[in-house]
Amino acid sequence: MKYEVRKSEERDGAYAAVAVNEGDERGETPCAVFIGPEARQRAQDYADWQNSQLAVSGEQLLRR
Repeated sequence: MKYEVRKSEERDGAYAAVAVNEGDERGETPCAVFIGPEARQRAQDYADWQNSQLAVSGEQLLRR
């Protein structure tokens, strides 16, 4: 799984950090939506943080 930033199609000025290649049987995909000042940068920061957490988790699994 990887998070990437996408501009919202539903709300002007909103950006979402969306989990790519992820979803459950109901078709739901994890995401976090950011609105307001510097929304794109905040979404990017969140996506970067999530991706770094996933990388650490993956490295720990490989060590086992």
